[in-house]
Amino acid sequence: MRKYFTIMLVLVVSISAKAQLNESDSVRWQARFNATGSILDGNVARTSLLHRLEITHANAGWGLSTRNDYQYGTTRYILTESDVISSNFIYLKPLSKVYPYVMGLVETNLRRKIDFRYQVGPGVTWNVVQAKPSLLKLSTTVTYENTRFGGTIFDDEKYNGNHVIETWRLTGRIFGRHVLKSKLRINYEFWWQQSLSESFNYRFHTEESLEFPIAKHIALRTAVRYSYENVELLGLKPFDLFWTYGFTISNF
Repeated sequence: MRKYFTIMLVLVVSISAKAQLNESDSVRWQARFNATGSILDGNVARTSLLHRLEITHANAGWGLSTRNDYQYGTTRYILTESDVISSNFIYLKPLSKVYPYVMGLVETNLRRKIDFRYQVGPGVTWNVVQAKPSLLKLSTTVTYENTRFGGTIFDDEKYNGNHVIETWRLTGRIFGRHVLKSKLRINYEFWWQQSLSESFNYRFHTEESLEFPIAKHIALRTAVRYSYENVELLGLKPFDLFWTYGFTISNF
């Protein structure tokens, strides 16, 4: 019997407590878990798994949220992804139209040879639209960033010989969520991070998803995620593109 069968598996699982901080005035703790993945064996061997855990809490005085992504992947049984992104926020009066926060971000990325990156700093969010079928938020954050790379030769020779790059960044972010009359759910997020001292040191990220309910707790789902980083080690591409599809299972 073969150790592996030729299969393609796509799974999206979401367990959530009614709503996220972005949508709700609830003071309850809220949690959401997503898992997407594919396994292909035979003539082509490829495994890709992506998990996300979100925990939020909010009341009139304060709030917090943490979103933690882990991506694992192999190609021809060689490890290609073992990446972590952890975004953490503490909010002051998060149910207000405009409210401040402090952000802390931790990231590793095997594909881009980022051994460890962290960002920390204050920001402010504006709830442009905050209604039950629609949500639109704008935010800006100033952070100190420290990135340790797994190499010292960069596309830009200015950084050659350095394992660590430090900079202050300004981040602009747009986040939206809408439910159409057809029950189609649209989610999107875009942010741009610009170094305050070097115009060519920038990155951006965009993520969009569509969900269409087919039962009370089940929806068809597809999502696209694209990220671009203008400062990278020599020989690496500056962008990554992921397209996932499957199902969403939720309790709301």
